[in-house]
Amino acid sequence: MKAFVLVALSLCIAQPALGQNAPPPITVPSSLSLAEARAIVDGAVAYPREQNMRMAIVVVDQAGYVVASERMDGISPSNMRFAEGKAFASAMLRATTEALGDLAKSRPDRYHGIMNMYPGRVYLVGGGVPLVTDGKLVGAVGVAGLPQGVDEKAGRAGMAAWEKLRDAKK
Repeated sequence: MKAFVLVALSLCIAQPALGQNAPPPITVPSSLSLAEARAIVDGAVAYPREQNMRMAIVVVDQAGYVVASERMDGISPSNMRFAEGKAFASAMLRATTEALGDLAKSRPDRYHGIMNMYPGRVYLVGGGVPLVTDGKLVGAVGVAGLPQGVDEKAGRAGMAAWEKLRDAKK
């Protein structure tokens, strides 16, 4: 038995580590810089702060990966997950989550299809808006924790700050 263990151990040591010779994973560079994402977050946070409200916000790139996020003091941590689900849904499906949520009534087959395609990743409630520049999707913003209809307004306030930053760079 000792001989078997020694042979097995020597084979493990002699073999290169799994994945050592594997090529690096393919990644798509983000079209949205951290500075731009922070401008969106800061612009969006200013909106509810003026009205003494709190929220969570997540900005994702075109592939749905988080670039920046923030949870205001006193807001439930679950709102971060809701905001990320809204942003992810807007990026993947290239529509506002308000419009996508309406599919539950108008096209339940499509709504349930989306929910099954992205289990646990999408949240189809208003507050997610795609970020588009020059006709190209570059990401999305998701806001959660504010009253119905106000989430999207905060996200759009952040988008206005982003557009102002982009115009200043031209």
